[in-house]
Amino acid sequence: MSKLSQLQHIRRLGLPTPDFVGISYQDIASERYKVLTARLKFPVAVRSSFSLEDGKQKSYAGHFLTKLAVLEGDLREALEEVFDSYPYQHGQSVIVQEMIKPDASGVLFAYRQGIWKVEYAEGRGDALVSGQVEPNTLILPKFLRRDIFWSAIYPIWKAFPKKHPHRKFLRPFVKLASYSKRLSDENPLSAPIGIDIEFAISGRRTYILQARPLTTPDEAEELLTSANHKEILPPEPSRMMTAIISASSKNLFSYYQRLDPSLTERNFIEISAGMPWINLSALLDTMTAWGLPSSLVCESVGAEDVYNVKIRPYQMLRKWPVFLKVIREQLSVVGRTRRWVRNKQRYLLQITEKRRLMWRNQPDLAFNNWKTDLQVVYVELVALMQALTGAMSGPMKLFARWGVLPFYTNKSESTEFLHAFSSLRSGRITKEEFLKNYGHRGFYESDIGQKRFKEFEEKDWNVLLSGELVDQRDFEQEKQGLSPFFAWLTRPFLRIMIAREWLRHHSMRYFGMLRDEIMDQTQIRFGQEFDFSNYQPEDLQALLERRIEESTIANIHYPAVSGWDMDTFLWNKHDRRLPLSVLTNHQSQEEETPIGMGIFPGLVRGQIWKVDRADLGNLSIPSFKHKILLTESLDPGWIPYFVQVDAVLSHVGGILSHASIILRESRIPSITRVPRQLGLAHGDWVEIDGKTGIVTKISQQSYE
Repeated sequence: MSKLSQLQHIRRLGLPTPDFVGISYQDIASERYKVLTARLKFPVAVRSSFSLEDGKQKSYAGHFLTKLAVLEGDLREALEEVFDSYPYQHGQSVIVQEMIKPDASGVLFAYRQGIWKVEYAEGRGDALVSGQVEPNTLILPKFLRRDIFWSAIYPIWKAFPKKHPHRKFLRPFVKLASYSKRLSDENPLSAPIGIDIEFAISGRRTYILQARPLTTPDEAEELLTSANHKEILPPEPSRMMTAIISASSKNLFSYYQRLDPSLTERNFIEISAGMPWINLSALLDTMTAWGLPSSLVCESVGAEDVYNVKIRPYQMLRKWPVFLKVIREQLSVVGRTRRWVRNKQRYLLQITEKRRLMWRNQPDLAFNNWKTDLQVVYVELVALMQALTGAMSGPMKLFARWGVLPFYTNKSESTEFLHAFSSLRSGRITKEEFLKNYGHRGFYESDIGQKRFKEFEEKDWNVLLSGELVDQRDFEQEKQGLSPFFAWLTRPFLRIMIAREWLRHHSMRYFGMLRDEIMDQTQIRFGQEFDFSNYQPEDLQALLERRIEESTIANIHYPAVSGWDMDTFLWNKHDRRLPLSVLTNHQSQEEETPIGMGIFPGLVRGQIWKVDRADLGNLSIPSFKHKILLTESLDPGWIPYFVQVDAVLSHVGGILSHASIILRESRIPSITRVPRQLGLAHGDWVEIDGKTGIVTKISQQSYE
């Protein structure tokens, strides 16, 4: 479809575009162009519309001439110059289009599988196109036609703070998103990758200047986040676990597609710099499509809300079939979780026994079968976790806002884990008793490549059980009972939360069973020092098939991984990573008082014990009188640290993370999402208020 045909299509859809006409090469010779342009207001733009310019495979954008601000007396000369830029003129056309005086103009890159990114500048866009000015960059949520009406009534999107000068463009941008959605949905086969739209904003109107198919699928960007992956996986996850997570990507997002088949297929996980990141934009687009606030998913996974889309009840009403499915899922999720746990344990016990003969005769087939089982367990675990978290995240958010969440008295399986470890350290139970129930758990236990407590040697246990034990009863002064009303109101959601932690406990048991199996089989063949998790599955498969030798696999050099070096960033398939600071609205956020999210109330003064990762190597506790643990993120593997400190701080997390539940139920004063701009260092004296989320640096004198 040529550029002229695209403009004609835009006009047929009733979308606003400056008036235009198409001029053929013959129209210049016959001077018919004067008649065709008689109704246009000058100055005009003379734009190329070569037949091959905007094809689905290649756009040729910028190959042909465009003349702007052409006056009536200069029109013929401009037309001839544009035609002269074509390889040939016969059968071709140019576009003559009225120019408007815009307040802002730019380009929207609307990919079908990816974020919608706007690059714009105030005034006319030729300086932007020529590279003379740096563009403002904005992520545009995928708004719909009805959002134009409702955005005039109340703010559905808060991309900019109140006093920001670009706030006046918010509603025109909503219109741009709506127009783009209509263009994208009208004929998806004509632009299978997406569309590139040039636009201009003048007053309250948004004009589409031109639209062409995008031809560069690898340039499509997504918002990736470490989110709760940083909580449950080590700073450098094992290659085996990263591969399993990556292979599960489409199956993980199918949970949402099953609820809403209209959702575009997306990857739930993307690999960047060798690390498995959560595709935050896929989740945010799902929330936007359902009319839910984007903060809902961000608070669930502990990520920054880049969209800032508010609740849209009118869209929720249109999606009632989806929410009916969600309610059905949520009403049955606890029962399904319990059935899955029982059935999966029975299945794994049986299949592990059956695979013994397969390992003996066909180890490559046995490994492939084992890998499939691990992937299925992982996908089913995450799907159930999503359903359980979705069932309780909204109500729990309200309970936290009302201040009643810290005062319920139930104890989940994860908290029992902490109490068992505390009892082990204090001598109330033996190591054998502890290992019977919790030997399958350990540091970063969600990674199949990490050691479990039952694998620890005596020297490891000496380190693990060293140090002092803080008596958590010191914090009972904050304990209160819930009123009968709130006790009744919270009961069903607390039941869901307890089921989630129970699921986590048993899933780690299944991970432990699969780890035991692969360790036994690989070490029998390749020695006690062989670590299966250091290799990609295809390389281990080749070794078991004898396609490569053990010396060859040992010398494979895999690319280095970045670690969790960024929280949330823009990414494309070339593995280009851009920080959120490139976004105009992110740069312009108003400075707020640096406050974290309180998990459990309590006023504690002490010194910062800063720990980068949970392992035996840094478990040696400093000789501070009162210790406040500070980490990047937390998961149940940090329990050996929790029992030794007076309070806990983390930079990443949410009110429903596994570690937050443990801290709250164990009544340990704690704050998550501690702002990094506080610049807290090891040994700093601070005062924390677990109720308000405020962390204040203090002097040693004020501490004493």
